[in-house]
Amino acid sequence: MPDVHVVGAGPAGSIAAISALRSNSSVLVSEDHARSGFPRNCSGLMSKDGLESLRGFVDYRPFVQNSIKGADIYLGGERFSVRRSEPVAYVCDRAGFDEALAQNAAQEGAVMRYNERIDAISKLRSDNVIGADGPMSFVARTFRFPKIAKHVATLQAELPYKSDGHAHANEHADDSDPSVIEMHVSNALFPGFFAWVIPHDESTAEFGAGVLSPHRAAPAWNNLLKLKGINPSTAPKPRGFVIPLRPRARTAMKHNRRNVLLAGDAAGQVKCTTGGGVVFGGNCAAIAGRLATNPAAYEIEWRARYGPDIVIHGLIQDYISSCPDARLAGLCRRIKRLNIDDYLSRHGHMDRPTRMVGLGAISYFLKNMGGMLYARKD
Repeated sequence: MPDVHVVGAGPAGSIAAISALRSNSSVLVSEDHARSGFPRNCSGLMSKDGLESLRGFVDYRPFVQNSIKGADIYLGGERFSVRRSEPVAYVCDRAGFDEALAQNAAQEGAVMRYNERIDAISKLRSDNVIGADGPMSFVARTFRFPKIAKHVATLQAELPYKSDGHAHANEHADDSDPSVIEMHVSNALFPGFFAWVIPHDESTAEFGAGVLSPHRAAPAWNNLLKLKGINPSTAPKPRGFVIPLRPRARTAMKHNRRNVLLAGDAAGQVKCTTGGGVVFGGNCAAIAGRLATNPAAYEIEWRARYGPDIVIHGLIQDYISSCPDARLAGLCRRIKRLNIDDYLSRHGHMDRPTRMVGLGAISYFLKNMGGMLYARKD
């Protein structure tokens, strides 16, 4: 019997496996698909700093498809821009990235079993279990972990991307740039979340739209196509997936003789302002593998290290998702007036806002910005 049974061979599962192996545990990984990384359901956009934090588990550089140096962010139709002279993020081949992580786990000694669905307690083969099996986690349901409070439903597809305006029906069509992503935040068009365009190269980009559950993603997808001047009849059928937006209130427990831990999307360890889960989930999974026999220590450590940043992302997402578009547009104008866009260009951090300012400062901003907007007409 292995010392640790990891359920799921995505990034979180593979990193948890490697970490457990490096802590001198034997590891079995069960994955219900034929190979890790397939089918591809997630965006490949990840921050440079975040990818560097995982370099001890996988070398991401062979999978980089595009370098990202900035973002055009539309709030209620108003735009502000963030730019850097050097890349702050990379678009990676997610299928290749995920598969490389799984291969690294196997090379370090994990027993990898593909096409193995864990759907009964009797199939768990260790007293130490790490559930890294996604937001609808079987492990979480079986051991009755608290539910994830917020989910987003998304649709995405790869479409032609051209800088001549053919795929950009807005006033900024002439300045589209393959090193710049677009985010469209509108609670009228994309309630509770946003739409995005992530260039993969000069001719192709990932287009996606997400909505807070229980809203339907299909109308949001059509709104994005309309916004970008794309005929829905010519667009490929989008892929759908679900993103957790909050961590579970509890992510580890002692259950009879078993130690049960959750990591990655199964735990809700996600940057909820964007839905990115690899960086937070991967780093938390590394802790899970090291502390697979100590659920209480895992709960304390991951929350101490990454909880404050996850909380800040949650505060921002709560505020943005509660604003009508007119208030979002006013917020955007205020950001530009106060040169906050310039500050973000120079000092912004995609994953760890606590490295820019404290939690208290961000809480104060979110609580008072609405009043500031209405106190003075924009």
